[in-house]
Parts: sequence; structure tokens; C-alpha cells
Amino acid sequence: MRFPWANSLLLLLLILQLISGFAGFLNGRQMEAWLLWLHGIGAYAICLLLIWKGSIILSAYARRRALTGHRLVFSVLLAFLLVTIFSGFSWTYFGPRYFFGFSLITLHIFLAIGLAVLMSWHIWHFRWVIRVPEANDRRAFLRLGGLSIAGLLIWQGSNLIRQGLTLPGSRRRFTGSFETGSLSGIFPQVSWIADQPPKVDINNWRLIVDGAIEQPLTYTWAEILQMESKQEIVTLDCTGGWYSEQVWRGIPVSRLLDAVKADPDAHSITFVSLTGYERRFTLEQARRYLLASHVAGQPLSRGHGYPLRLVAPDQRGVNWVKWLTRIRINKSGSYWQLPLPIQ
Repeated sequence: MRFPWANSLLLLLLILQLISGFAGFLNGRQMEAWLLWLHGIGAYAICLLLIWKGSIILSAYARRRALTGHRLVFSVLLAFLLVTIFSGFSWTYFGPRYFFGFSLITLHIFLAIGLAVLMSWHIWHFRWVIRVPEANDRRAFLRLGGLSIAGLLIWQGSNLIRQGLTLPGSRRRFTGSFETGSLSGIFPQVSWIADQPPKVDINNWRLIVDGAIEQPLTYTWAEILQMESKQEIVTLDCTGGWYSEQVWRGIPVSRLLDAVKADPDAHSITFVSLTGYERRFTLEQARRYLLASHVAGQPLSRGHGYPLRLVAPDQRGVNWVKWLTRIRINKSGSYWQLPLPIQ
């Protein structure tokens, strides 16, 4: 087999891309921006590696031109890989694009999931390649280092090109998101997997605080409005590829925690939506958050989480629970939840 090392290195790079892409997708903290830097470097390294992988593919087709079932699936796999790479670069250089209501970066993620499924099948079918000595020897390791350095240089060069040509991609946030409607109160109304609540009757709405506390508490809307509020400018960064800096006003979670007297053994807090959607954080994290009732000086609209939503600095929008109706204090840790909600 020609260049067996190209197969093992491509496999390793694709796995690293899936890991760094998923971790970067969830990240909202500047200090962890390196996750998506690594993702970008890996993308360029893969493009270089495709030179050798392309030679392997052409050699295989030259030896046997028959279109088998496996070759058909492999062709689909290759198409997924190329379109995934193209969609990522397109978003990076030319800015937001939307298709059928989905952003290009969202489609990039869906394609990556499909690529992972097909790749798993392909790896199993050709698992014998990994046992070829040249696929895992010292030279393969050195080639990986060379590709990584080349990827780093091209990635850094691409950043300079975007800035020099003032391409739309040069205006991205460290998460890859693009600004929309900052400080205007006008920004997209989105929800996770079409999560939509019934219409809220504010007279019957209640915020329940329970769990590992001395005594469960229930607040009416009138009582919420009477509490001392705080105003903050916080950036909402949506996993759909946009971000918006807004002025939020509401009750600091820290004041609520002080009022309910959490159990000494409590370790985490869960915010629950009227729809059942929920996200969990450590108590230390939650003390920096806000239960917002207003944005840009106006009450929240239904689409933005009326009557109350979580404002969580340094968290992606997927964790900003809307239509809050319950807060639960837990003795278990914040890690007792899926990385992403399933509803």
C-alpha cells in the first residue's frame, strides 16, 4: 500500500478535529479560545494530508475500477469530508450564510456528525491498515509533527490575510460567532431543538426554589419585581454562530442563594424551564449569574424567555435557560448532566 502512514495520520487528525470542534462548540470563555485555534490548525493540516491520501485513492481506483458498495460509501464519506472542510472555511473567511433557516456553521456541525458515523464504519472495514509498520513508525510521528507545524503556519497566515483584506471572517468573536444587534434589544429569538413553551399566564406563574435548602420557597411575579435588581452588560453567544451584547436587568442568583440558605453539602444548582429544559452549574458559577426579567430596558419578549431567563456570562447560549419556573439546589455535582440537552 502506498503511504500507509497517511491513513493513520488522517484518522488521528479527524478524531482530534471532532474533539476540539465539540469542545470549542461548548466553550464560552476567552481563556479556552485555544480549543478552536487547535481546530483551525488541524483543518489546514488535514488539507495538506489530503495530497497523499488523494494519491492513495487514485492508485486504488486505477488498480480496480469497479464500483463496489464499499467504494460508494467511501465516496459519500469523502464528499462529507470535503463539504465539511469547505463549509468551515467559508464561515471563517466570508462570514454568516444561512440555508433553510440554518446557519452554515450549524450545517458544518451536522456534517461533522455524519462524517463521524461514516468514518467509524470505514475505520472498522480497514482496521488492518493500522497494523502496517509504516503506518505507526517513528517517521509517521515526525510527519505528524511536520503537518502540525505547517498547519500552524498556514492558520496564522490565514488570520493575517483576513485582517489585511478586512474579510468578514476577521470580525468573528473568539468562538467563531458574528455580532448582531448589540445594545439594541433586537437580536435573534432562538430555542434549542424548537423548544417552545405554552403561553405564560403571569398571574398563575410561579418560581419554585427547592432541593437541598432549609425550606422550599415559591415566588409570584409581583414578589420577583419587588426584589432588588441589578443591571449588567453581558454577551449572549449562540451556538448558531452569532453573538449579541445586551443590557440585562434582573435578580442576581447570589442574592437568591443567600435568601434560601442552601445545605452545607450542596454542590450544584439546576435551572429548569417551563418546557422541562434544564441546565446545571456549580454554586460558585451560579453566583455570578442573573435571573433577567428585562433586556435593553424592556420586559423580555416571549421569544427571549418571558417572564424570566438565566443570564450566564462565559456560557454559550445553549445554557441560558429561558422561561424559568424552577430552581433546584443539588447535593450532587454539576457534572451530572449531558454536555448538551437532548430535548
